[in-house]
Amino acid sequence: RNRGKVIDYLLQKPNSAAAEAVRDLRTSLLLSNIDRPPKVIMSTSSVPGEGKTTQSVALAINLGGLDKRVLLMEGDVRRRSLSKALGLDKADGYLRVLLGDAALSDIVVALPDMGIDVLPSETSKGNAADIFASETFGAMIQDLRQRYDYVIIDTPPVLAVTDARIIGGWADTTIYSVRWDSTSARQVAEGLRILRQVNVTIG
Repeated sequence: RNRGKVIDYLLQKPNSAAAEAVRDLRTSLLLSNIDRPPKVIMSTSSVPGEGKTTQSVALAINLGGLDKRVLLMEGDVRRRSLSKALGLDKADGYLRVLLGDAALSDIVVALPDMGIDVLPSETSKGNAADIFASETFGAMIQDLRQRYDYVIIDTPPVLAVTDARIIGGWADTTIYSVRWDSTSARQVAEGLRILRQVNVTIG
């Protein structure tokens, strides 16, 4: 429930069981396709409160520790959970880039203590689904592929809004978080069904 303390713990105790679990996740992810390891990774869940944002940050830090160029991207332009968790809710966001009002380099925020970059988003007054389905958004993702070794996109839950199923079309694979002994099997099955219905790859 206190995301900040979890992230601090992982940074301060790289040999802990929690950090080892993140390394296991990273290994499984990168071995899911040996010939073409995923570069753009979507993180989502069935419902809010399942830990997907914390998992996104933890994975990004872990990949950054491999001396890789890692970008953590806000995929929730409604609640902006990632931006708020990292204290970037007042920062300019990439919607300005999509509108042609700013360059990516003006918006990306470096977090040297974590070894990663973050691409925050401001709150959108428009239809988020239309933004993520646009060719302009797709072109930005392609640009990020060239700039970074890994791009992790933290998205809203699948059963809440349509954003994840659209963003998943731009991603190479998806990490689907489930809160143990809380989220129902029915909710998980429905969320996975929705993603698979639009051919989203789930690692």
